[in-house]
Amino acid sequence: MQLRSLLIFLLLHVPLPAVAQLQQAELQQAEPEKQVHWAMAAWFGTGWYQVDDNRTTYIFRIPPRQTVRTSGWHEDGKRKLGVEILYPVALGLHTLDDLPDFLEFDNYGTITFTPGVQVEIPVTDRWYLRPFGHLGVGYEKESDEWASIWYGGLKSRYLLGERERFNWSLLSAVYFGGYKPEYKNRGQYASVMGGFEFDNKLGELTWGGEQMWLNWHLTYDYFFDNINFHASEENVVSIKDQWELGLALGTGDKRMKFWFMGFEHVGLSFKMSSNGEYQAISFNLRSPFTL
Repeated sequence: MQLRSLLIFLLLHVPLPAVAQLQQAELQQAEPEKQVHWAMAAWFGTGWYQVDDNRTTYIFRIPPRQTVRTSGWHEDGKRKLGVEILYPVALGLHTLDDLPDFLEFDNYGTITFTPGVQVEIPVTDRWYLRPFGHLGVGYEKESDEWASIWYGGLKSRYLLGERERFNWSLLSAVYFGGYKPEYKNRGQYASVMGGFEFDNKLGELTWGGEQMWLNWHLTYDYFFDNINFHASEENVVSIKDQWELGLALGTGDKRMKFWFMGFEHVGLSFKMSSNGEYQAISFNLRSPFTL
């Protein structure tokens, strides 16, 4: 299930992977205190997630946001902070074989609502920081359980090179999060992320009169704790990290418009753990820095 791939997102979009909650009997027989909690769906991005070729889940994350002010620099050289308010809702589905599955209320296992704020700070012309924090609630239908959920962190983007047809930046971040009530003394998670982001101009290709760019990023997330998923009563799958490769098409600084919706870019992200036991595919609609 999304921390945007099961647990952490902290992963975050950091976005970890998450798995649908198992039956209570299974949890009691398989070290339940280490099982990833359903509340971690708050971090997952929209997509399909799989652990150890056994358990799958489908997360739909609806991330409306309101830009109060954009960051930049005043004419007198003083920095201007950017502010965004976010209202993310994440829905966890048991199955998604066809469209009716998405429309059936009984198919939804979890729902979380975690509003938050992101502040963009221009440190220099090349270096920007984004502290953020979220606080909300979640509900799991099978157990009729409610939980308070919180997560936050600090993201950084440093422009390493800027040319007419090619830009690239260094990305880094630290994420943390948790929920109440804690599940068998397991209620907090944290991770760090590092990687690169690239923008390449695509010749004369345009969208709505704007120059098209190929945006791609490669990032690595390290989890401070092993993230455990019970693929079966006997088999516990553990992951310690996540690699992510994102590919998308965009129009530079302009937002891509689809009807009433706008996106930084549109593409897919491919994720996997170093041990190969966790894989995910999710939509790539924003840079990891602004996610």
